[in-house]
Amino acid sequence: MLTVQDLIDIEVLKLHAVAGLTGTNRLITWAHAVDLPDPWRWISPGDLVMTTGVGIPSGADDQVAWLEQLVQSSASALVVAPRDDAPKLSGKLLKAADRLLFPVLRASFELEFVKLSHYVIESVLQAQRERFNASERLFQTYAEALRKEPDMAGRLSILAATLDLSLAIEDAVSGVNIVEPRSPRQQPVRVERIPIGGRTRANLVMARKGERTLDDPILVRSLVGLLGVELERLMIHRDLQREEGAALLRSLLESETEFTLARPILEQRGLVGTLVSLAIKPGSNGPWGVDELHQAPALHQASPLLLSDKGLLLAISRDDNSVFDALRSNLGEGTVIGVSGPIAAATGFHESIRQARLALTQAQEVEAGVLRYGEAETGLIMAPKSLAEARALVGRYLGPLIEHDRTQGASLLATLLAFLENDGNWKATAFDLGIHRQTLVYRLKLVEQLTGIKPTTTQGIARFWIAIQAGKNTELFDDIP
Repeated sequence: MLTVQDLIDIEVLKLHAVAGLTGTNRLITWAHAVDLPDPWRWISPGDLVMTTGVGIPSGADDQVAWLEQLVQSSASALVVAPRDDAPKLSGKLLKAADRLLFPVLRASFELEFVKLSHYVIESVLQAQRERFNASERLFQTYAEALRKEPDMAGRLSILAATLDLSLAIEDAVSGVNIVEPRSPRQQPVRVERIPIGGRTRANLVMARKGERTLDDPILVRSLVGLLGVELERLMIHRDLQREEGAALLRSLLESETEFTLARPILEQRGLVGTLVSLAIKPGSNGPWGVDELHQAPALHQASPLLLSDKGLLLAISRDDNSVFDALRSNLGEGTVIGVSGPIAAATGFHESIRQARLALTQAQEVEAGVLRYGEAETGLIMAPKSLAEARALVGRYLGPLIEHDRTQGASLLATLLAFLENDGNWKATAFDLGIHRQTLVYRLKLVEQLTGIKPTTTQGIARFWIAIQAGKNTELFDDIP
C-alpha cells in the first residue's frame, strides 16, 4: 500500500510537498476528489483528499480552521491542484500543517485526478491481493499443521517457522506460557502481546529478531482467530474431562465403582503414582473460580478429579505439593486443603475421603493452608477399637508401602515386618529375607521416604508394629503371615 512519500516519489505525477513533511509516512487507503467547502463530511479515514482549491476559504484564520477539521477526519494528506480562481494557500495554513504533521502537496492544475486516483487504487487493490494470498497461505499452513502434528505445540512450531517469528501462548493472568513451540527461536529483539479474547484469558506472544514482519493487522487477527478456535477446542475438551471426572468421583463415593477398577482411567488422565484424596475449602478472589478451576494452566498436565460437595471441593490428586500449591493459588486467598494418606486397596477409598475431611477440619483449627492426615496428631498411638480405626491406622502408616508394592512389584511391607520381628537386627533380617545387608538398608530407607517415619526409632517401630497388627487382626491384608 502506498504512503504519501511513495506518491511524491512517482515522477510522472510531479507532486511536491509544501508542508507537513514529517507526516509523509502516512498510508493512503483511497483517493477522493472534492471541491466542497466541507470535505470532511464526504471522506473516510486514510483518504487522499484531492481538490482544485475552490472550496478552501480565503481568510488565513479560516483556512487554518478548515485544515484542522480536515485533519480531525483522519485523512492521509491533501493534494491541491489550484484553479486560477482558487484562493492562495496562506502561510498560516502551511505552518498549521507542519504543526499537525499533515502533508500538503502541490500539483499542477493540468494533473488529472483520475490518473492520481489510478495509482492509489491500484496500490490498494494490490495490497488487498497480497493480504488475501498471505491469509490463504496462513490457513493452508495451519491446515497442514493439523494433519502433521497431534499437539498444539507442534502446530505452533510450524506456524512460527512459516512466519519467521517466535510464537507462544501465555496465560494472561499469571504470564506463564501455556503453549510453546518445540524449538523456540533465540534472542528476540521485539516482543508483542496480543489478547486472543474469548474465555481463554490468553495472549499470543510474538517475538522477532529484526524488523516487524507480520505488520498487517488483518493477518494478525486471522492468526489470533485460528489460535482462539484451537484454544476453545482444548477448553471444551477440559470441560468434558471435568464432567467425566466428577461423575467418576461421585460413583466412587456412592460405592458404584471399585477404586481398583477406576485406576486405569485415572492413569489415562495422568494421575499416576501415589494418589491421595483432598477436601478443599475454596478461598476468595482467586483467578479461577470453583467451576473453572480445571482450566487453570498449572493443572493442565494432570488435573485432579474434582467434585463440588456442599460448599467443599473433593478431589483425587497426585500426591504432589506443587499441585496443592496450584490449587490454593488459583482458588484464592484463604483456601484450605486437607490431604489424606495414600489411597490404598487395604484401607479403601472412603477411608481416604474421611481422612481428607478430618485433615481439613484440623487445618482450619490450626490455621494451616495445607495439612496432611496425621500431621496434627498428638503423638499418642492407641490400639484400634473398631474396623474403621484399624483401616485408618493401616492407611496412615502402611498405605504408602502397600501401594508401592502393588505398583512396583516390591516387598517393602514384608521387609519391614521381618525387620520388626527380628527386633531391628540387620544381619538376622537380611539372612531371613535372603538379601544383602545393603539391599536391606536401601529398602528401609525407601520405607522412610514413602511414609515419613523412620523404622529404626522407637516411635517408628511402635507405630509400624501396631498398624501391622491392626491389619492382620482385621484381615485387611492376607499376604502377611
